[in-house]
Amino acid sequence: MINHIIKKNIRLLSERYDHEVSYCENVILLKNSKNIIEINSIVNNDISVKYNVEEGIDEKEILEREIYDLLIKIFRRTKLEKVNLSPSYPLDLDDLEEEFGDLGRFEEKLKSLIKSKIDYSNIGGNRVLTEFYKNILILRDDIGTAKSNVLNIK
Repeated sequence: MINHIIKKNIRLLSERYDHEVSYCENVILLKNSKNIIEINSIVNNDISVKYNVEEGIDEKEILEREIYDLLIKIFRRTKLEKVNLSPSYPLDLDDLEEEFGDLGRFEEKLKSLIKSKIDYSNIGGNRVLTEFYKNILILRDDIGTAKSNVLNIK
């Protein structure tokens, strides 16, 4: 069963990339005019993701922590091609600290975004492209080696 925080993050990420979300028993369906994505929980925190490609359907079995990387790649593709996971680790707070320097200043920026009640802000970055969307941070690696990730803001 997919963790409820991950389900919430999938919903927010889908919203951010203009995809509708529906839930059917143990399946999460995401779709828009281009993509149809089916997410199923399988054994030991593994997830099966089926999505449409030009030739039909592609299916990947991934670890739960890899879901954001795969979804962001599917959401951002311009053609219905197969996508692959980035080879390295998921981006995290250490990467943000390396990107932006002092995490205290970064935290102040986040607090001001939250107080302003803004839903979206492109924070930027050189290597770690960072977006704020409804109290989550969406992290993407500009060079494509680290896996994209979603961090919850508390």
